Amino acid sequence: MNSTDRTATSTNLISFTRSGEKRKMKDIIPTLAAAGYRNLDLNFCEMMNPDPSIDRSYIRVLEELRKVYSLEYVQSHVPYPRDYLSLTQEKKRYFDTLIEDAIRYSLLLNVRTVVIHPIKGTVDDNVEYLSRFLHLFEGTQSFLAVENMESEEEISTSGQLIEIISRIGSSHLAACLDTGHAHIRGLDIPSEIRAYGSLLKATHIADNRGKYDEHFLPFFGNIEWENVMRAFREISYTGYFTYECMFFTRYLPREMEGDVLRLSRKIASFLISLE
Repeated sequence: MNSTDRTATSTNLISFTRSGEKRKMKDIIPTLAAAGYRNLDLNFCEMMNPDPSIDRSYIRVLEELRKVYSLEYVQSHVPYPRDYLSLTQEKKRYFDTLIEDAIRYSLLLNVRTVVIHPIKGTVDDNVEYLSRFLHLFEGTQSFLAVENMESEEEISTSGQLIEIISRIGSSHLAACLDTGHAHIRGLDIPSEIRAYGSLLKATHIADNRGKYDEHFLPFFGNIEWENVMRAFREISYTGYFTYECMFFTRYLPREMEGDVLRLSRKIASFLISLE
């Protein structure tokens, strides 16, 4: 890890547009690099969910961009189905293949932490579901980090995630805390952080006003970031603080993009100073 900079962003920070289209990672990365971002989360959701537009040749492009701009691909986010258990067997196999491909692409790019959504179901359902992907991590130093979701019908609390990780018992399985999801769920975020402890290997940093997953930059919602960052310090968290704020810039004119990216960097630096 680059100890001098623990801030990162998902490539989706500027992927959404007014028209509803999604800009591609290879087109976004130079702009993020120009704004000073060196640690990136490759958001394969935007590129593969539900229709894949990435193959090995695209991965070679990402590898070249990493060299040109001196980047680290520190995290990734694989595709996900909305309700896996309700799908046909054919659709389940389709999404399993998408996710496996995204994991393989991530590992080819030396991504250390691959974030995955739990499925909408019980702890038992998720123990069975997540176990099928862990063989891909054998022989690597990478983690599959399971993200907390935002509703009571989903895996949303530290207790549920810790139980899943414990029952599977793989050294390659970890947790990703999405601050926006935890806030919507009405959880005490600092307490959740303390509960995860050393299992916490990744973050999705986003703010909201407690009702919707608005994906604001920190301090534009009502999460109490001073308390959150103190909790990260208490557990000696050494991972990245990774923005997932893709809706924040969606309706801004493209001409203002650079200004907003510079603001996001300043906010990230201030956030780290609170730790």
